[in-house]
Amino acid sequence: MISQRVYEQFLRIYKPILKTHPALATEHAKSQEAGILEKTSNQAGYKQMATSILMSLKKRPEAQDDQDIGIDGEWVDPVKKEQEKVITLSKATKCVLTEEQLKTMGYPFLEKEQGDEGTIGSKKICDRCKKDYVVKDVLQANDLNVCRYHHGRMRMVMNRGEKLRQYTCCDESFGSMGCAKGPHVYKDENIRDLHAKIPYISTPKADAAKDTRILVALDCEMAYTTAGMELVRLTAIDENFKVLLDELVFPSHMVIDLNTRYSGIKTLAGARHNLESVRKELFKYVDADTILLGHGLENDMNALRLLHPKIIDTAALYPHPKGLPYRYGLRVLSTNILSKFIQDSSEGHDSFEDAKTCVDLLEKYLKSPQGQKL
Repeated sequence: MISQRVYEQFLRIYKPILKTHPALATEHAKSQEAGILEKTSNQAGYKQMATSILMSLKKRPEAQDDQDIGIDGEWVDPVKKEQEKVITLSKATKCVLTEEQLKTMGYPFLEKEQGDEGTIGSKKICDRCKKDYVVKDVLQANDLNVCRYHHGRMRMVMNRGEKLRQYTCCDESFGSMGCAKGPHVYKDENIRDLHAKIPYISTPKADAAKDTRILVALDCEMAYTTAGMELVRLTAIDENFKVLLDELVFPSHMVIDLNTRYSGIKTLAGARHNLESVRKELFKYVDADTILLGHGLENDMNALRLLHPKIIDTAALYPHPKGLPYRYGLRVLSTNILSKFIQDSSEGHDSFEDAKTCVDLLEKYLKSPQGQKL
């Protein structure tokens, strides 16, 4: 019987995965049979279609994995699927930043000199109001609102024919009293000092036994602590938008401000990881051969205290015409390149949305004339 021979072909095709999916050949043989019966009205038609499907199944190779399955008419050859993918290893590799570009864009590279580990009692410049202050380990009530700052950007507006600089947060003019209050906070950008407080590590060497990806898009959210800015959320997705990791992270030092307006994080309740353990989770998918993708990813690498050689930065794919240090923001690129509006929520950034936007921007670049010339 033709139906038996169809079943035998599914047994052959699924032989490599039958131990983990013992009923798959039977299920798909039945589904194939049902499909033939539904599409034919007589014995001659049945025989003709069944013979055609049988010939097609005979040409099909053994399954490569449990994703390489499907009845005839639904199954897609993984080789063809790979050829049709926009983001492939060979294409993505050509977008990886050189070491010189990484250094120019501020990516971390360790030097032998020691940095300054001291924090408490040291004088810093507030990242918000730009005033000098002394870092404390315990904040008093009056420390919580000592900083007056504008959280919006500066913009040029016309007023009676005159150009004026105003803040987007409150429409007040440049130099006006800040419209927001909070504690003084600071951000260290010196790699040696960052390393002295929380050491950097390198991504592990490639391991064939691990399920690492060819490309992973990252987005980190940071909060202000007594040691500067630290990681409080890590989101990682692959090129197919599958979420690999989305975790809150306990910082190593006392939190001063969760930076909710930008991070979107209101509490760390439910967090299961610290920096060390969340990096271990990330290394299930990332090794030294994985390409990391993001926007302004040097900030994320500093938050993760991670040294990595293969980076694609969407800020470099779509450079500002004035050159560095000028850069387009991710929201601007999403609006102008993808015609998508992101980061409009008052709840702060959406880490998944930001990571996905970077993948979309890379796909758009590879489809464009400049990407196709690579």
